[in-house]
Amino acid sequence: MKQLLLSFSFLTLLVFGANAQCTPDPQYTVGGVYPDSATGLAPAYVGQTYNEVITVVVPVDTTIMVGPIPFTLTFDSVVVSDWQGLPSGFTVDYYSPNNTFSPIDQGCFEGAQTGCILISGNPTTADVGSYQQIISTGAYSTPNSPLGEPTLTLVDYYYIHIIDANGIGGITKSKFALFPNPANSVVTLNGFNDVDVSAVSVVDMNGKQHAYFHSFNSASMDINVETLESGMYFVRIDYNGIAETLKFIKE
Repeated sequence: MKQLLLSFSFLTLLVFGANAQCTPDPQYTVGGVYPDSATGLAPAYVGQTYNEVITVVVPVDTTIMVGPIPFTLTFDSVVVSDWQGLPSGFTVDYYSPNNTFSPIDQGCFEGAQTGCILISGNPTTADVGSYQQIISTGAYSTPNSPLGEPTLTLVDYYYIHIIDANGIGGITKSKFALFPNPANSVVTLNGFNDVDVSAVSVVDMNGKQHAYFHSFNSASMDINVETLESGMYFVRIDYNGIAETLKFIKE
């Protein structure tokens, strides 16, 4: 564990909280990080406590190709060395209960072990928006990887979307309705009576905008979603100087 022990000089700077503890999702047994890039993190809602668990499964070994030559490497550890992009007041806590040589709560996940990362916070209206998470990791192995030690990876596909969505969790009943949900080809948005709607947009879990509308002449509108890939999407309605966001599933 030589490489692992050398890493703790900077890991001590990354302990955002030492008391929280998460539980890895037992359904994941194959090496990887879950949720993956296709699923993404769950959205956060204003006024509701956010707790999202990322399960980390480190395999026993891996095989890499250096030119035509395969190298089988046994994982020593995978270490989170930096985490940027958290919304104000949010924290990250690490937990790897079966570590043998390293502290269980300092962002190190030893080979052949399963651990987790807990993202938590209490979003407010001032936090509404999309936050890209930039996570730096290093993988150590035995023998040392011919690609260098550690093998560095930048994880940048996670976003935390903070939404001020009336009607979510029984806070306030929404004045808008979005149906059907789930949808295959078209979703209908209604509730435009007696409000000045200035814009409607459709975005995905990564914050990418897929549609934008700024002209409205009736109490409802149909949005064509046939070309969207399956997954969760958000419809943002800007009206009367404020904004509301509804979500739907594209089948």
